[in-house]
Amino acid sequence: MADIMSILQSSYSTASASQSLLSPGDKFAPVDPTKYQGTWTGKDYKNQPFTITISKVSGYRANVTYESSAGLQYQRAFITTKGTFRIGDSQFMLTGTGVAQLNTIATDPTTGIQTDQQAVATLKT
Repeated sequence: MADIMSILQSSYSTASASQSLLSPGDKFAPVDPTKYQGTWTGKDYKNQPFTITISKVSGYRANVTYESSAGLQYQRAFITTKGTFRIGDSQFMLTGTGVAQLNTIATDPTTGIQTDQQAVATLKT
């Protein structure tokens, strides 16, 4: 019985740590809402369209909706001083005015190998 409990505990600890929405050492400060708010569009690593809607930016918090071929995700995001935030398996990074990079961790279902896939998102005007 003790072996089963230790396995469950170690699996839970590993899963919790790897799925953190915040990286160690992240810093937060109020951001300019005009740089983030709006609808961002692009094509993902599968050449499928995606949409990220960022609203209600207040301080370093924002409401984010991410719609892609994988489905719809919604969360309250924390924007770091580096202009990044995470939503699901993806990280949004502001790279310029009206331009951002979306990094998504994709897992190959046959091999289990994870790769970082990048896509460009542009702010609709």
